[in-house]
Amino acid sequence: MRLSRLPWAAHSTPSTPSTPSTPSTPSTPSTPRRRSHRSALLALSLVGGPLALLAPPTAASADVPDRPFDHYVALGDSFTAGPLIPGTALVPCARSNRNYPAKLAERLEVELTDVSCSAARTEHLFEPQEGILGTAPAQLEALRPDTDLVTLGIGGNDGGLFGTLIDRCPELAAERPTGAPCRAEFTVDGVDTMAALVPRTGRSVARAVAAIRQRSPHATVLVVGYPRLMPAGGSCTNGAVPMTPADMVWADRLQKQLNRALARAASRQRAGYVDTYRPSRGHDACAGEDAWVQGKWIDVLKAMEYHPFESGMTALAGLVYASLAGDDLARGGLAQASGTEPGHAPSQAVDGDPTTRWASGARADGEWLRVDLGRRRTVDRVVLRWETAYARGYRIEVRDGRRWRKVWSTINGDGGHDTARFAPVTTRHVRLVGERRATRYGISVFDFEVYGPEPRARQVVQPTA
Repeated sequence: MRLSRLPWAAHSTPSTPSTPSTPSTPSTPSTPRRRSHRSALLALSLVGGPLALLAPPTAASADVPDRPFDHYVALGDSFTAGPLIPGTALVPCARSNRNYPAKLAERLEVELTDVSCSAARTEHLFEPQEGILGTAPAQLEALRPDTDLVTLGIGGNDGGLFGTLIDRCPELAAERPTGAPCRAEFTVDGVDTMAALVPRTGRSVARAVAAIRQRSPHATVLVVGYPRLMPAGGSCTNGAVPMTPADMVWADRLQKQLNRALARAASRQRAGYVDTYRPSRGHDACAGEDAWVQGKWIDVLKAMEYHPFESGMTALAGLVYASLAGDDLARGGLAQASGTEPGHAPSQAVDGDPTTRWASGARADGEWLRVDLGRRRTVDRVVLRWETAYARGYRIEVRDGRRWRKVWSTINGDGGHDTARFAPVTTRHVRLVGERRATRYGISVFDFEVYGPEPRARQVVQPTA
């Protein structure tokens, strides 16, 4: 969080798609190939007038798969920027193109403007920041009236909170390896001066969220908390955090206080809060191969000291995505298909891994993939992320007893990320049927996700121990 970094717009060049017969790697973030559902409706009203929206749907226009967002802006400090993660541009912000905003934008297939900057404090949302061999503009300048998704991860640098802990506490531990020498040094007349910084930071973040609302009034705004740095109970067996156990417990308590302040700031401004602290239990800096954040070491090929690894960024992107979409009811469910290409089993479409996929075995129309949700659930959305071999026409079905019933269909599929929305229905089984292939191959999807009618994007999740 203490470095600096550069303003970055993620209109990356898409990677060359692999042939459907070989495993694919995700492409880099790109500009969406079609408009969101909201934009499509606006265009329709301009072309045909109000009556166009009321006219009975035709076969070609009845169901158009949509994407939920058009323009995503990422704001924040180095826990957003990801310094020294591969793909880092040092000037002026030490920002990686493999941080969680880039991974989230790739998954959503949304235009990304990432202006997060290492060493940023909340003031740098409003004013320029001196970075590495250059100056980064005020981060809020990246917002547009049509920005519809904003993430904000900031506050740890305010008042020098995190920097003081990771610089001074190890020095004091070397001199006094028992007790809590760091906490003692920063306790003045019985007042914990580090903890006293937190309420002011909360107010600053609330002010920032209000400013985001003014510039982008229609945006979904998510404040993203900080993942756990310190091990539970202050036990670090690999030396990654050279503090005394008591000081680690104290530093962990400060981080929880900061995350609670960020959650309250989000709540006051009617924004969402993404809790990354609780899910990161067991992934702290002392967790070895399971760590999401680096310890005291600097690795120019992996991560800056006390900053996230790429694995941590992948996890954070997943947490933010889940906050936007809700609980994927299909994840881990029993998946079956009409046919399967070797190495691309049906289970790989519901495993939560964006790099694995199901591929149909036959190069024919009518191939299907279905998932058992485990029990009857109310559902109203299916999210698909297609591989190169996508379906131009396909339908979504649910099973009532022994009969499959269509709840959604399209002849307008163009691959990539699709969201199919339909009236809520209660079912245990959901099926995708490819009616018309877009390529000479079969069909293949990286992700087959099923959601209920209660997304969590606007809920505030209080961080807990």
